[in-house]
Amino acid sequence: MKQRARLEPVHDIAQGAERSCAARVAGMEQRLREAEQREQELRRYRAEYQGGFETRMKSGATVQSLRDFQVFLARLGAAIDAQHGLCLQLAAECQRERQVLAAAIQRRQALGKVIAKVHQEERRMQDRQQQHEQDERASQSWVRP
Repeated sequence: MKQRARLEPVHDIAQGAERSCAARVAGMEQRLREAEQREQELRRYRAEYQGGFETRMKSGATVQSLRDFQVFLARLGAAIDAQHGLCLQLAAECQRERQVLAAAIQRRQALGKVIAKVHQEERRMQDRQQQHEQDERASQSWVRP
């Protein structure tokens, strides 16, 4: 079995690993986008709620409604902070997955170069062998009368 034929399955495995890494990166980036979108929605909701409450405060509000507003805003702030923390965590995971993908790409490319070099060397050896056979035939034709 030629060396190139033995290396092809290894290259196929490397390509599969690269595709798997790329799929994980895409999934992780999608999760990050969704988390960032949720954080922005929470921030918009807080801004809208604050604006609406300020309007109600101008028309008069009870102490209880002010206290409820503060409690709700604190909970909303905690939710925003938690969502932001999740976004940071997902961004870090995305970065790690991108690094894993980059390493997988490098491995596949390196294997591709090795296979190409082996293929080139096999072709060179085959050409030499054919040249040697032609030289043998040519020398035999000179020997025969």
